[in-house]
Amino acid sequence: MSLPVSHEWVIAPFRADREAAPRCRDAVWHDVDAHRNYRGVYTAAAGTVCRLLGCGCFSTPAPDLVTQYQLTLLSVCPEADQQIPVSDEVAAWLGISREGKAHSWTRRFAQGLTEVILACVARRPAERWAICFENADRADSLDREFISVLLRRADPARLLVRVCSDSDQVADPLRSALQTHARATHLEPVTGGDEIPEPWRVWLKGVAAGWVGEWIALSEVSRWMDLSTTPAPACTLPEFLADFAQHLPPSARLRLIDEYVDSECTSDRLVLRCVYAGAPAEQRRELHRARAAALRSSNRRDLALGAIPLHCEQAGDEMEPLLDASKRCMHLGFYDAALDWARRGRNLIAPTESGKCYNELARNALFALLLLGRFDEVEAMCDEHLANTTDSALLAHTAYTRAILLARYYEPSRRDFNAARAWVEKSLAFTEMLAPSEARAVNLAFLRNTLALVEMRTGSPERAYDLLTGALDYLAKEAPGRYQQECVILLHNRARLQIAGGQVESASADLSELLRQQPADSAAFLDRGVLHQRAGRHQEALHDYNAAIRWSPPFPEAYFNRAQTLVALGRPDEALADYDYVLTLEPHHVEALNNRACIYYHRGMIGAARRDTDTALRASPKHARLLCLRGLCELKEGNPAAAYDSFTESIEADPALADAWANRATAQFEQGDAEGALLDLTRALGLRKDASAFYNRGRVYEAREKWAEARDDYAQALQLANGNVPQLEERLRRCQSLAVV
Repeated sequence: MSLPVSHEWVIAPFRADREAAPRCRDAVWHDVDAHRNYRGVYTAAAGTVCRLLGCGCFSTPAPDLVTQYQLTLLSVCPEADQQIPVSDEVAAWLGISREGKAHSWTRRFAQGLTEVILACVARRPAERWAICFENADRADSLDREFISVLLRRADPARLLVRVCSDSDQVADPLRSALQTHARATHLEPVTGGDEIPEPWRVWLKGVAAGWVGEWIALSEVSRWMDLSTTPAPACTLPEFLADFAQHLPPSARLRLIDEYVDSECTSDRLVLRCVYAGAPAEQRRELHRARAAALRSSNRRDLALGAIPLHCEQAGDEMEPLLDASKRCMHLGFYDAALDWARRGRNLIAPTESGKCYNELARNALFALLLLGRFDEVEAMCDEHLANTTDSALLAHTAYTRAILLARYYEPSRRDFNAARAWVEKSLAFTEMLAPSEARAVNLAFLRNTLALVEMRTGSPERAYDLLTGALDYLAKEAPGRYQQECVILLHNRARLQIAGGQVESASADLSELLRQQPADSAAFLDRGVLHQRAGRHQEALHDYNAAIRWSPPFPEAYFNRAQTLVALGRPDEALADYDYVLTLEPHHVEALNNRACIYYHRGMIGAARRDTDTALRASPKHARLLCLRGLCELKEGNPAAAYDSFTESIEADPALADAWANRATAQFEQGDAEGALLDLTRALGLRKDASAFYNRGRVYEAREKWAEARDDYAQALQLANGNVPQLEERLRRCQSLAVV
């Protein structure tokens, strides 16, 4: 019996060993190096995009893929704008700062890129594809996220994913995805090891042929070392190589060091690493300076977050590229990378020499930690700044961070709004010390936004509204050049404040104003769509959900809400497709499973409804509506006793769920318990006046020959159903005649 096709996880200490692993011959292979030293964030993702572009996957017959996925493509691979037309709208979207978005924001890019790849594969049905991600254990966190999504969603029979690493110590979420979706293969090292069991001559022949390179002939090596035929003394391989490197001519050593630097310090060839490590520090720094200069002259924008700041870091005399990389990553919402570059940049500057560059790196590290939810580290960094710095801008950021922790980020039990207000006042004071500028005005406006949050949480919505309105007016007056970009958060927060207060039309007006300033704000479209949906304006809601989907890489919420709206518009087939897609993005989305199961149930697809219900209940076992739906499926399957138990569980989970009471009555009636059915239907009608419940109670009364009670319930049911129900009218007439008799 053959094993099912699976993705592959190849584990071996050296790259040469991993590359020698057998490959399936019926696939077209694409090799991508995921090592973050090349371009930092999305090295693997961008490498995959470049492969797709290079093999013409976005040309005819699939130009629509560019339009559909351009936000994803241009976000993970900015240089793709040389091959993908970029409209003014899209350029504006790309220029919007994502700082402040939830850390989960980047999962949208992982989903979007997976969609691109799978769409390309689907349009080439005659080919089987395979992508090999090398150095996955040294990939950036966003690449690990992307590869984990691709592993889950790709069918290995059509797209085989091979992940290569030097050990099984791979960070999550990639490790979990590999354990679930890939078959691991551990390979013994062939090109290296810890001990040298063979004579120098045999072993060095392997070195000359495999590691040092063909340009070093064995005859030359013979002149550098005494090649006896006796077994080599026991020593570790690095120890031997370090000694070996000392016997190389200077020109040979320089060539090996240069080769290692040119690999962006990614090579795992031990000879290169040992020779590099043994070289004088200034020689290494000079080679890194030269490499950074060469990469800059190539005008490759994709290296600005990876290789260029890496070599500047190793050269040790230029901080700005690391700061620029950190700033760019914060702008994009790539917080792990922003934190990494900020910390690496700070490590190159002595605290006693701190200046503008150091303080900006400190600011980025502080906010990245905050947005990553690493609050203990945030607190320690705040304490450090408050004790050691006199820079007003950094102190303002630190005081703001203390305030927002206390007002928003901490668990409710740790929040202290009075203390938060005091920290905002300190931040305002520090900000006022700065020279007037639009940046200062923006910061002052947003500190009012933080005060508004405190006022809202302490029960003063009117004061919060005034603060937000004042912040908008101040921003328009003092920073007109940045108003369009910066007003969005203030308008959005004021809209949310008004929604909480029931001022729906005013909230909708604020969201509409926001969209006039930034017409591609997916979150605003989503929130305005929700307002339309709640008000029963389903066509308007559909328009906004379509726009929310257009202006974001894939995310479940917009598709889920659109599916609900399509159901309300009587378009269940389209709704079902959206629920399917939500569950493709998030397989355990409980509400999507519940709603899809409802559609299946009403179509008579009881088996499918039951499968979705059971899947969702494994994730949420006390979900009242799911338990109720399971009971309905059991009724359809002819199991009223099991249905009764499910409805009872539903009632225990939510005693206010009228449907559970009404449906349990049906189960009781089918088992001959008319009295129990009457009690449950009466309870259901006490929670919600419903034509179906009146009708069912009327049937119970009719079965017990209580004609007057049945007549009254049928009349109520007919009134709620707005008439024109022939069967109900017939039952009403019959009970009326019998009640008179």
